[in-house]
Amino acid sequence: MWEAIKMDYEEKIVPLPETNVASMLPFGATLRPLLNDSCLSDSDINNVLKSRGVFVGDSDKKNTIPLMLTMVLSPREFEQLQEKQATKEDSPKHRNSVVKSRSNNVLTSSINGFAVDVDKVEKMNPDVHINSPMMFGFVSENQIQLEYNIVREDLTRDWVRPLSAHSGKVVVTKDTNSGEIKVCNEYTSKETDDINKKIIDDIISFLREKGEVDEKLKTICASDFSNRERFNFMLGLAQNSEDGTFEFIEIKDVEIGPDPENPPRNPNSVIQQNVKKIIINGNGLQSNAILTNDSDKDNLLLRSIEAKYNFNCNGTRGSCILQYGFMHFFRNQNISQEFQVALAFINSKSGNKANLKDFVLNKFDSIKIKQLENEK
Repeated sequence: MWEAIKMDYEEKIVPLPETNVASMLPFGATLRPLLNDSCLSDSDINNVLKSRGVFVGDSDKKNTIPLMLTMVLSPREFEQLQEKQATKEDSPKHRNSVVKSRSNNVLTSSINGFAVDVDKVEKMNPDVHINSPMMFGFVSENQIQLEYNIVREDLTRDWVRPLSAHSGKVVVTKDTNSGEIKVCNEYTSKETDDINKKIIDDIISFLREKGEVDEKLKTICASDFSNRERFNFMLGLAQNSEDGTFEFIEIKDVEIGPDPENPPRNPNSVIQQNVKKIIINGNGLQSNAILTNDSDKDNLLLRSIEAKYNFNCNGTRGSCILQYGFMHFFRNQNISQEFQVALAFINSKSGNKANLKDFVLNKFDSIKIKQLENEK
């Protein structure tokens, strides 16, 4: 009898349909990795809270993320955060560094025998899979470059899109006139930034062992400047290139805050000690008093500038928006104090986008080098 009852019970069991991850929304602790992502700013998260009628005096992530973890996001809210993350990751970001060469050898001769240790690179992050050859190509006898792609698999970061593709690029150039070896780290995600840093460290170690260099790579860091010098350096980048093919139009966005150790003492200043930071969006901000007034520059930290430029690349005309500065300088993120530039937008009716991107970033880099020499 019991066997008959058991069989009848089993026949009535209906298996549950397989859960479709794309139909689920993360909440609580499963949402934390996305919110902690460095690509999402304090204001990105705070905007979601404000739309729910939640207003926080200090919009730092340490205050807003705990509140977000208690909420159940709507599909649209979650999608907006993902879009913010994806858009900011997809923008190519540049960090440049330089080291003095000890020989007159051409770069291809100096670097002969170097190979990327792919096994070590892959072991850096088990969620990352390299999707292209990791071999340097020779552009000229004094320039080599490596371009590669990765696939990132991380359910907690992307949830409904656990697989995402990202590109990375390392360019090494030797200037025969100055004897400097310049290294460009171009990345689109934290993972490609980490991989590039590892490759660059290995290259410099290889050159050091061969006696080609004996110094560390030099980068432009926030701590290299006083508050006033940092102001002058960053505002000086809003200019035309010497050959006129890269034309400054306007500053559209500024992020600025008081120096916590030396805040503005001017009672008429918009930024006081109790203000953490101010983000200003607009047009023609280069003429705004907050940037032109010299009296407060010793007491303010200028973090980033977003500026619009027009360009003419061999007859191909267009416009672009560059975001540059010391992106993590006074955020509560111990990531980097290095100067960084990101191509936020580029528009042209014709031309190869990759070539135009390289043209724009190279022109901006030439302005940066000139301005840095002027500051020194």
